Amino acid sequence: MDSETNEMKLVKKKVNEKSLPPNADLIKIIFQQIRDEQNKELDYDRLTDEELENERQRLLKELKEMENESRKSKSSNKV
Repeated sequence: MDSETNEMKLVKKKVNEKSLPPNADLIKIIFQQIRDEQNKELDYDRLTDEELENERQRLLKELKEMENESRKSKSSNKV
């Protein structure tokens, strides 16, 4: 009891924490899906020379864009 307001006051609070083990089957499924998606996207052995060149150009363009964004963020942080 609080002496000033005559109201009940919480003194202790019981906290229960449960540790749940991870669902191994679910983790396996997720990793399998990720691996399958990466294999579909990165199956360079089956690409033609033209497709490989297009992929190379796309990756270079993406890299330049990332560098430009990085430079912009660095310059904005200095201001």
